Amino acid sequence: MTHAAAFLRRMVGSKRVAAGTVVLGLLAMLAIFAELLAAPAPIARFGPDGAEILPAVTDTTLETLTEAELAARFEGGFAIWPPIRYGPEQRTDAGPNAPPSLLHPLGTDFESRDLAARLIYGARTALGLSLSAVLVGMFLGVVLGGLAGTLRGVWNDVLVRLVETVDTFPAILVVGIVRAIEREPSALSLVLAVAFVRWAEIARLVRAEVLRASSEEYVMAAHALGCTRLRVFYRHILPNALGPTIVSSVLGVASVVLLEAAISFLAMGSPSRVASWGETLGQAARHPSEIRLLVLPGLLLLATVGGSYLIADALRDAVDTRTVRSQAPR
Repeated sequence: MTHAAAFLRRMVGSKRVAAGTVVLGLLAMLAIFAELLAAPAPIARFGPDGAEILPAVTDTTLETLTEAELAARFEGGFAIWPPIRYGPEQRTDAGPNAPPSLLHPLGTDFESRDLAARLIYGARTALGLSLSAVLVGMFLGVVLGGLAGTLRGVWNDVLVRLVETVDTFPAILVVGIVRAIEREPSALSLVLAVAFVRWAEIARLVRAEVLRASSEEYVMAAHALGCTRLRVFYRHILPNALGPTIVSSVLGVASVVLLEAAISFLAMGSPSRVASWGETLGQAARHPSEIRLLVLPGLLLLATVGGSYLIADALRDAVDTRTVRSQAPR
């Protein structure tokens, strides 16, 4: 059995992976199919003027319309509506802090927006931004860490100094500075700011693995056969370095989700037109009597972080040869 097959077998048989995958999978389904669960427009409408499929996706101005204007916009014909007929930024006629009802299953927040819609689209913000930032940081870390460990010399010295410099700045400070400089803070600025901080940890791991593996017999044999240093890196060293890198990246998803929530909670920079669990927690901090504004996004954050940690913990055990040997039957 190959190492890859043994790794997949351990991952598939892990209860922690199953639990974490179910939790994160459900949150991912909320993020991906948000327009099917909450939108100010029908999922599909068939009328005398033709058929419309997911008009909330193609027409971003619908959330600026009032409920009466929306009713006039989609009157006539046959329409299939989502369970929640409101978008995350839409001001409703129910008013601020409305209690749960048939139209608003979780009530509204203090901006008259449907709370259920805010939480559903908040999953898209949390997972989408965190995955994007982690992937960008992982790419930069693998490339720069691999170059430093492989080429040594000036490359290694520059990377070490650069990593030490990046580590001196707290992530929330870097993100806050970037969003304060930007005229209109966007999701892209948050992704790039977080990736700027995250790459240093990945680069440190990859560099250490390259330096450790350089003294292994299979690496020296590859050099003796005439392989270039770059070929040895991506053919022999990188596959072994991917295990710790992936574990760190999965843990990074939880860290970035919490960072995004903290940024929204503190309202750093101009507010973006995106739903965020942290922004709802900020309202709860200003209005402590509204427990639902605290408990509901808090539970979603707990589920996201808990699911990420379960998968990361199982990944760590699966790639750690000492753990595998200790669990092997004798």
